[in-house]
Amino acid sequence: MCYYKIKGPVAHLVERYVRNVEARGSSPLRSTLSYLPIYTYDHPVLRKETSPIKEDTSELQKLIRDMQKTMHHAEGIGLAANQVGKSLMITVIDISATKGNEHVLPLVLINPVITDTHGESVFEEGCLSLPEIREDVVRPESIGIKFLSEEFKEIEMESAGLLARVMQHEVDHLHGKYFIDYLSPLKLSFLKGKLNKLRKGEVETEYPLAPPSGMKKKKR
Repeated sequence: MCYYKIKGPVAHLVERYVRNVEARGSSPLRSTLSYLPIYTYDHPVLRKETSPIKEDTSELQKLIRDMQKTMHHAEGIGLAANQVGKSLMITVIDISATKGNEHVLPLVLINPVITDTHGESVFEEGCLSLPEIREDVVRPESIGIKFLSEEFKEIEMESAGLLARVMQHEVDHLHGKYFIDYLSPLKLSFLKGKLNKLRKGEVETEYPLAPPSGMKKKKR
């Protein structure tokens, strides 16, 4: 379970929820969206600090829709722009498919900043950029966060539970950080084999992946 409290007008959030449902359902909009290949460990774009977004554009709105479709196709609950090769400070989140969180609206976070943290909790995390790897991670239980919505409206929120964890996970991505960076050296040593396979592109997923860094596409 999680809770979230939004400071400021919320009507646009309901409108956005409707658009997200349309993007996932049988809508004419769906045909204009694309699945984006997801970049995996240890591609340089995932370690770079992303750039703040300064203005709303049609290209940005298309990226948001494509990221949402890609996240849902991969059965993820969060996706940062650098995970699809775009070094921009934006992430999409949707935990409504998880038990007890059906009421939580999908979110788009542009230029997010975590302003406050409280408590501590341990929870198993995974990542679309680290397929087949799941580990317990210690994070704050609740957070305060501010960001711009996809309509470029300023939002301040307080959240806890799964939503707060996913927000922290995705904000980390935007600053070039993986969840495995929180693990001890001993735990990381146990993952060395899996990480090496990911680095070489030796992994299969149900969603499209970008070629590993340095690997060229084969010519036909």
